Amino acid sequence: MELHQVRYFLAVCETLNFSRAAEACHISQPALSRAIKQLEDELGGELVRRERLHTHITDLGHAVLPSLRQCFESNLAAKALAQDYLKGGHAPLNLALSRSIEIAMISPVLSEVATAFPRIEIRMFRGSPGEVGERLKNGESEIAVAGPLSSAWERIDTRPLFEQRFGLVMSRKHALAQSNRIELKNLAGERLLCRQDCAMADVVVSHLNEAGMRSVTRHEVPLVADLTGLVRANFGIGIMPRGIDDTGELRFTEIDGVDLSRSINLYTVAGRRHSTAVMTLKTLLRAKDWATETSGASRYE
Repeated sequence: MELHQVRYFLAVCETLNFSRAAEACHISQPALSRAIKQLEDELGGELVRRERLHTHITDLGHAVLPSLRQCFESNLAAKALAQDYLKGGHAPLNLALSRSIEIAMISPVLSEVATAFPRIEIRMFRGSPGEVGERLKNGESEIAVAGPLSSAWERIDTRPLFEQRFGLVMSRKHALAQSNRIELKNLAGERLLCRQDCAMADVVVSHLNEAGMRSVTRHEVPLVADLTGLVRANFGIGIMPRGIDDTGELRFTEIDGVDLSRSINLYTVAGRRHSTAVMTLKTLLRAKDWATETSGASRYE
């Protein structure tokens, strides 16, 4: 099995069109067809079926696709490792984070990567789930840690890291601060504070609307510091991940019967060449014991 055969097959799987696949691989269509036929002969079955204007991946093709993609990516990673070594360890790393991911969650892992790659250049981006997804698609970010992305793309490789739990946070001076759990009806007339693009705030508002409570006002702020500052001033009740800025001045509680949790995932793009630093970060993030190191989170096994 030749690596170029695998590359051509992956291109056909992505485009479902022999002409576009050949163009993407910078070869003629007959050459691409011959290479895939040779791969099929070696694997003992048809991988791609062409029916008039349509191209389909066969069951065998779908079965071997993950292994062939891993083989191709491993080869690219090995080449990248050699190039990084010959360049003296230069390792660019473009990382995207959603706004709810505290840097303290991943800073120990970034420190390990920086130790392994002394000449690493980290370029970090923060944004909404939609912005994170677009940066991955466009190649502006190589790896991301975020909640569920706004739009689906079949090339996004999603690996769950942990479950992030949200709660209500308020000043200890607030009238509801003595309750471990709050009923929805207790939020009537309250001011809710959340960060921009906070999906959990949408969940709370949806439950309030279903309960016929439309008197609750919602205020959005860009930064955690803004939210906690307003909460300390008893301006309103905040919605934020449990454990963030969990000081003696603030009181975390939950809404009875309302699940405020979501999956935090590690995202990369399948089939795209990644630097050794990115592959190292991916491995370390997946190996991290989130259950013990992150307050308010539980690790996926």
